[in-house]
Amino acid sequence: MASPAFEVGRPTDAEVILSRILEKAIRRSNALDTESLCIIAGLKCFALRADVHIIDHDGGLIDASCIAVMAALQHFRRPDVVVEGEKATILSVREREPIPLSILHQPLCVTFSYFEGEIFLVDANLAEEQVRQGEVILTMNKHGEVCQIAKYGGATINPLALLNCTNIALQKVKEMGAFIQKRLEEDAKERDAGGLLAELSAENAR
Repeated sequence: MASPAFEVGRPTDAEVILSRILEKAIRRSNALDTESLCIIAGLKCFALRADVHIIDHDGGLIDASCIAVMAALQHFRRPDVVVEGEKATILSVREREPIPLSILHQPLCVTFSYFEGEIFLVDANLAEEQVRQGEVILTMNKHGEVCQIAKYGGATINPLALLNCTNIALQKVKEMGAFIQKRLEEDAKERDAGGLLAELSAENAR
């Protein structure tokens, strides 16, 4: 549905690469505190899976998918659990306010498409991606920590140019992070229009 380039039921090379980059960017960078998902040590834990559905492919799949997954993880609330010995009881939303995931940091991908070895473009569309000489994906958080540098083929890149890309990527990551946070806060206000979240928080406090 997203593009005629994708086959039904069979992952393309681009899809495999996308999956690997997202896994390295988020799971391997320890963006999520996995210990907080433990219910009973050695016996039970919460399992998380993020499925990305591409609706319209016009370039920038990696960056958009990373934003979508991180926003989803920050938006998600898991049910609270009461543990008695080896018995775990999952509480409903009415019984206890759901708990947000413990996000340690927010890695975001910024893809640079380069042309003629000197021209670098951020957020290229599909037509621009088809004529570029190569790409490099930088994954960073707002603290300037580089979580991943990925480059699959293409022309070589100058080390100084790559260093300049990290400075630009940091600026973009801060902008995207602020945008995600703003949207999450707006969504929280809309969902709490009836005061349900405040009511649940008060009940939990009691």
